Amino acid sequence: MSVFECVINSRYKAPILSKIWSSHNKIKTMRQLWIDLASIQKELGVDCITDKAIKELIESRDIIDLEMIRCYEMRLNHDIMAHIRAYSDLCPYGGKIIHLGATSNFINDNVDAILIKSSFVTIEYQLKSLCSQLKISAEKYSTIPTIAYTHLQPAQLITIGRRFSMWLHDLLIDSQHLKELKIPFRGIKGTVGTEDTLLKLFNNDLKKCDSLNEKLALNYNFTDKILICGQTYSRKYDVEYIHMLSSICQSIYKMMNDIRLLSGKMEVYEDFKDEQVGSSAMPYKKNPITCEKLCSLCRLVINHEQNITQTYINQWLERSLDDSAIKRIIFPECFLLMEYILDESLKVIEKLQFNLKHINEQVNNHMNNIVSEEIILNGVKMGYSRHDIHERLRKILTSDSSSFNYLSSDNIIENIINNNSISFNPMNYIGRSIEQCFI
Repeated sequence: MSVFECVINSRYKAPILSKIWSSHNKIKTMRQLWIDLASIQKELGVDCITDKAIKELIESRDIIDLEMIRCYEMRLNHDIMAHIRAYSDLCPYGGKIIHLGATSNFINDNVDAILIKSSFVTIEYQLKSLCSQLKISAEKYSTIPTIAYTHLQPAQLITIGRRFSMWLHDLLIDSQHLKELKIPFRGIKGTVGTEDTLLKLFNNDLKKCDSLNEKLALNYNFTDKILICGQTYSRKYDVEYIHMLSSICQSIYKMMNDIRLLSGKMEVYEDFKDEQVGSSAMPYKKNPITCEKLCSLCRLVINHEQNITQTYINQWLERSLDDSAIKRIIFPECFLLMEYILDESLKVIEKLQFNLKHINEQVNNHMNNIVSEEIILNGVKMGYSRHDIHERLRKILTSDSSSFNYLSSDNIIENIINNNSISFNPMNYIGRSIEQCFI
């Protein structure tokens, strides 16, 4: 191509959310809000709104001329007024009553809320699928011992399934927070949130003001409504939405980073296709490129949390416009990337390959270290000093000759091993790993 093409939804595809956040869908949603606003206002007694006007708005809703809208915005330098003019051109009668009693943020904020709510439905479904696969993998590998790492150094034993269970636990926290996330509907609140315009439209009838907002929220299946706002809903809600995406990305980043580390230890590999090339120079390479890519994209979403936080704290009094431009970038980017990240994460977990022979060899080579905790415990039960046993083991196990024979060269250690029939079977040192794979 001769012009720049954004890699989001071209290279990193989001087939579902790209439709939700498309220009056409946003414009249809805008227009449906205007239709619903006019219909409910007429129902509540605003007699200047006619059936003919509403019929025009409905019939013209999907006739969208993006070039015409762009031309209007260049002339008017106002995005919502450009949409109003383009829509009104199609509706001689509807154009007279469109946007009655509304502000630009009746459109902007409510459209955003509708798209965000729809997007989180997709995200929740994808997250559930990823959690289900992690549970399957946890159970599948629940009984296979592997070395746990602390400080990236070999520690005690867990099972491969137990590691899946650990990743799953973090994502279940995210899943619970997502279920609890409230996305309220702004409704129609007037220029500074006081509903003064509505009061005048309905001759100070408070019940009609409330009824209009109730009916609008119900039309879009919102159970929560914003009661207090300025010209916009508080951008604190936006902080919560992006934080939710960031939190999921943090969990996925941790998981993918762990897989990268284990790949470096030759224990785990991503699925490697028949014709896949790991390196243009080194033909033997099988790099964890998907995990690396996902970590990179997760960082972008995570760092957008700071951008939306700065946007919130820079909203002046009842409203300033420095939220508009950045929200046009942050929300589509974060949601589309989230769909891609979750989809690719599921594929990685489904097709993850384990070098079981190598893992088993590593476990067996490490057993002299593994049994040290049991030697200490049984030694203390026999009356020895815990510190003394620990020091004896430390000297042996950090030397260059920490074989079983060398372990037995210490009379006290050998006495503890023999008197307690201490096992060198890895399955005796995985604790409750198997049980924890089924939580």
